[in-house]
Amino acid sequence: MTVVSISEAARLTGKSRKTIQRYVADGRISMSQHVAGSKGIDTSELVRVFGELSHPTPALSHETTSQSDAPDVAAALALLQAENALLKAQIEAKDANLADLRQSLRLLEHVPAKRRWWWSKP
Repeated sequence: MTVVSISEAARLTGKSRKTIQRYVADGRISMSQHVAGSKGIDTSELVRVFGELSHPTPALSHETTSQSDAPDVAAALALLQAENALLKAQIEAKDANLADLRQSLRLLEHVPAKRRWWWSKP
């Protein structure tokens, strides 16, 4: 099974860290080593001493999606696709508005030549 830390073991069993540490010190629970070399408690030891665990371990919760989850996934996918289409439409509207504003700015920046009146000196 999976090797977990003392804190995780306490969370899984519903006991305090101090209780788990006391069980390890008394020899009621044996310590194991992670693949990386750090020490921890094997979940099979926790099951042996405390019975069924209250929460599944994170490493064991990698389950495949069941068919009952498929409608939820399909609904979420449809919702995300609708949101994506809406966002694309908003971006297109923003781009069109930006192009109009740029055209208006070009027109405002255009300064016509000064008119000369017939009575003014050249």
